[in-house]
Amino acid sequence: MNWLFLPSKYFELFKKLEWPEDNWKELVDYAHEQGIKFFADVFGTCTADMLLRIGVDGLKIHGTDMRNTRLLKHLAYINLPQLLSLGGGNIEEAKRALTLLKYGDKKVPIILMHGIQSYPIRVEDTNFGKMIYFRDQLSLPVGFADHIDGDHPLNFGLCAMAIGLGAKVIEKNITISRVLKIEDYESALIPDDFIKFEENIRGLEAAIGNYGDDLNEAEKKNRVGTRKHIVALLPIKAGQLIGEKYLTLLRTHSERNSSNFEEVIGKKANRDYDINEAIVAEDLI
Repeated sequence: MNWLFLPSKYFELFKKLEWPEDNWKELVDYAHEQGIKFFADVFGTCTADMLLRIGVDGLKIHGTDMRNTRLLKHLAYINLPQLLSLGGGNIEEAKRALTLLKYGDKKVPIILMHGIQSYPIRVEDTNFGKMIYFRDQLSLPVGFADHIDGDHPLNFGLCAMAIGLGAKVIEKNITISRVLKIEDYESALIPDDFIKFEENIRGLEAAIGNYGDDLNEAEKKNRVGTRKHIVALLPIKAGQLIGEKYLTLLRTHSERNSSNFEEVIGKKANRDYDINEAIVAEDLI
């Protein structure tokens, strides 16, 4: 039987966009001179080998290759950080891809990238719940590939939300001009807007802070002026047994204080206390 080969409708476009290896090497070197790490999409084993030769810092596996057994097995032996796109995939496909990538043996990170290449994607199709599900089910960090319309009011907000939900990597397209309508312009930002976007994201990143309940300096300062402490509700004489009716909680500027009534009730006053004066448990008899 003779098979009719029907190439993708994007075949001619992709051929037109091809670059020789020297061009890519020049771009990678320039990025490194600027202190920028260079990650690249990889669509085949030959491309992967070329990207290794020119010194990229990491690889991104497109969602279209989640089931590309040959490529995934090849990438399993490449010791570079890898971004695994999950667009349009399910949990079983992701698990199989990760098994082929030998992620349990890797000394470099694998990050799961959420987002589909719908140009532009609708806000209601973003589905961050799926991003969280993959993160929790696979116990791996996640990122967000944003393809919202570059002119949409939420073209910054979706990425901000992704960061708040735990995304560690943000992918955002950039174009020299949206007016020219060149490839992927629908979800891309022009350079000036991209700078604003980057500043916005970095500011939000600083707001995340550290996991845990340690107080930062702002919280410590706020705590001093806003926490309520035990004070005398009525005058208390030295040697007097302190009952609950003599106490209340108020904000004070006292550097020494108590807030637990049980530590104070039933003890004797070590001295006279005026109304609203802070009472410290350690000072009582």
